[in-house]
Amino acid sequence: MISRSILPLLLTLSLSASLPAAAKPNFVITIADDHGVYHSSPYGAAGIQTPNLQRLAETGLRFDNAYVASPACAPSRAALFTGMMPYRNGIVGNHEFKLKPGVVSLVPQLLAQGYEIVFHGKVGHSGKKHYGAYVPAEVKILGGGGLQQTMTLDEVEAFLRNRPAEAPPLALFLGWTDTHTAWPAKEDARISPDEVVIPARIYDTPETRVEMTRYIEGAEAIDRRLGQTKALIETYLDPANTLTLYTSDHGMPWPFGKWSLYEAGIRTSLIVSWPGKIKPDTTTAAMVSWIDLVPTLIDLAGGSAPEGIDGRSFADVLFGRTDRHRDEIFATHKGDNDKNVYPIRSVRVGPWKYILNLHPEFAYTTHTDVWAKEKPMTDRFWTHAGHHWDSYLEAAKSDPAAAAFLRDYHSNPAEELYHLGRDPFEEHNQAAAPEHASVLKLLRYKIAQRMIEVDDDKSLSGPPRLLTTFEIPAPPRP
Repeated sequence: MISRSILPLLLTLSLSASLPAAAKPNFVITIADDHGVYHSSPYGAAGIQTPNLQRLAETGLRFDNAYVASPACAPSRAALFTGMMPYRNGIVGNHEFKLKPGVVSLVPQLLAQGYEIVFHGKVGHSGKKHYGAYVPAEVKILGGGGLQQTMTLDEVEAFLRNRPAEAPPLALFLGWTDTHTAWPAKEDARISPDEVVIPARIYDTPETRVEMTRYIEGAEAIDRRLGQTKALIETYLDPANTLTLYTSDHGMPWPFGKWSLYEAGIRTSLIVSWPGKIKPDTTTAAMVSWIDLVPTLIDLAGGSAPEGIDGRSFADVLFGRTDRHRDEIFATHKGDNDKNVYPIRSVRVGPWKYILNLHPEFAYTTHTDVWAKEKPMTDRFWTHAGHHWDSYLEAAKSDPAAAAFLRDYHSNPAEELYHLGRDPFEEHNQAAAPEHASVLKLLRYKIAQRMIEVDDDKSLSGPPRLLTTFEIPAPPRP
């Protein structure tokens, strides 16, 4: 009997001759960690210097409605490499790494098309020890993985320099973590605290501005890496036959971003360039998901993704044949061990976004605020806690706006409904508006049906913190 884990590979091997090796494009995929969609110049950020991302957008296609499947590293990357949503592939919470029985990786599909596949940096989650869930042994891994902001492209350059002239087509995945907390302080920081833009819904303090400069320095460092990558492509690969793609595994590690299903948590950058194939300096409103990325690569390589997965190729969008791909975008979040126990589900249809908070009686927390309370300042650098959190707590003692921000962060209604065209930062919940009752009913139904379809067990990632016993600063008395 043939094992289910290798059957898709055997089926694809029979089709691998569909394109001659010389015609298959190289793929160079850059995956940033925690780089928010609003924090690069192609997506409208002022004051952030990302010239290489800008040039990539000017030579290719920018997606304005690209989404990840989940706003945490492990489930997001598992969805990428299986083409399946978290509850279908089995990796739902962060730091979960075991796929459901019968679920297989899509990586062998690229191998079967004759590709040499190389990972460098944080491509899967938590480095080599957890790659086995969706990365076969044939994948070459350079430099390990994990939080390694000090990694360089030296190993990649050495690898490319030593490749034989008749090497097979290459699929190179690069993972950079400079935008992942914690961010080291820099004496020679390019940007000053008074120059940064604090994201919507986040309370503004001097400490917040200092922390934001460090995050922006990380985004600019990744941009420089992208420029170095482009130079390697021009030196060692055929630029005319190389597809270059930039994206991020989820949103910014700030309040209402990472670990949430707001746009700042699940909407992601996606820019794709392929000279002579993709029309330069174009944008698309097509809604796509990370589960579609690898099926698209397989399609471009001349293969076919297996039946029964959630992802599907958006090659027609890349080539300008259509400006539509998905009519619905689902996302899910379970939690991150005991630091973030807050299951959430969402769906976007057209301009409307519906969020279901399964347990509004829980206090919403993340590593940032939990560690800020649990650990002394001297222990926080490598524990993700923002240095800015203490400033929020202090400000809430005297400023009602700071107290309101913390209440907004820690507590949520059961249902949220937003019109993204009119309210892009999701500040005005329309769930109780009578004029939108029909939209609410429809999207509520879609989520309920989706949860049944994927066998959503509503499980928790750890013990919750109840709002009734959780200390949220009260507004100061006048």
